[in-house]
Amino acid sequence: MDHACWERPEDMDTPRSVFKVDKNNPGSDIAGETAAALAAASIVFRKCDPSYSSLLLHRAIKVFGFADKYRGPYSAGLAPEVCPFYCSYSGYQ
Repeated sequence: MDHACWERPEDMDTPRSVFKVDKNNPGSDIAGETAAALAAASIVFRKCDPSYSSLLLHRAIKVFGFADKYRGPYSAGLAPEVCPFYCSYSGYQ
């Protein structure tokens, strides 16, 4: 439904579903992107907030470990909910 809405995200009141990836529904692509974002953010905060930077890096490592251990694109397990808009077409496996 959110693809039919042309409002700013701040003004949207369209119901939106939330999905998770876990060992039964892996999402290496999403988890890898999240790990990269956390690692990059840890660099940003390295000098001004070292403890927060360390937390971000620790979480990045954990998320990457999950992505590596439970491999598969998130759209494989969530295809009815996420396709055609968010299917993984990267060729992974």
